[in-house]
Amino acid sequence: MRRSLTDVIFMSEKRKNLLLLLKNGPRKMDEILEILDVTRHAILPQIKILSENGLMVKTKDICRLTEIGEIIVEDMLPLMGTISVLEGNHQYWTEHDISPVPLHLLKRIRELHSCHILEPDLNDMFELNKQLVENALGSSSIMGATSFLHPAFPSFLLDLVEKGIDVLIIMSEPALKKHIQDYQHELEVFLGSKRGKLFVYPDDLKLASLFITDQFLMMCLFDRSGNYDRKDLVFCNEAALKWGSELFEYYLLRSQPIIEL
Repeated sequence: MRRSLTDVIFMSEKRKNLLLLLKNGPRKMDEILEILDVTRHAILPQIKILSENGLMVKTKDICRLTEIGEIIVEDMLPLMGTISVLEGNHQYWTEHDISPVPLHLLKRIRELHSCHILEPDLNDMFELNKQLVENALGSSSIMGATSFLHPAFPSFLLDLVEKGIDVLIIMSEPALKKHIQDYQHELEVFLGSKRGKLFVYPDDLKLASLFITDQFLMMCLFDRSGNYDRKDLVFCNEAALKWGSELFEYYLLRSQPIIEL
């Protein structure tokens, strides 16, 4: 019985890796063996399967993709990128509410690449994330959104603007009311600076927090029960920073500026 193309491509790491290698052009057998770190005996059966299914051809000692192979490999990369991001922290993605991320960005979630999860220990529960503070203070600008009040947040904002760092912050309506109630003076100083800008998101923000500095994207989602578990996803690559900036812009366009309290 003929194999499905899905099986041909994904049921063998050797076949998958060979297709990806050939995406950049034809390769000699010796190059394939060296780059994939396989023996000729191990790779020849996989070449035979890929050739029989019309995905590649081997002429003498040269292997290359067919036109069909090129089409398929071009579409493999986005799928594998998406799987890699979701598989890396599968439990987090499945247990948290991803609805705050608009569909057009969810479809590009592969751009986030690898990440790690920051979870504070019990001794740091009432402190801002140390990595966020250190990176923010070393940045030229910071963009952030939050749905809750952290007692250290207002003084942190003042530290940023006093150091000449441009800060754009979006708050949910409940978070803004709580900040005004408990830290009105600090917010007034923040707004009175040339560096601080504050916005309110009029609808249900649903996003626990989002911060983009020059060096990383930090994002926290509520779990599927709506609880905040203080588990932050941290991404430290250029593509993730761009993705995070677009997520911030999505909410910024739907927010209203706060000129005075």
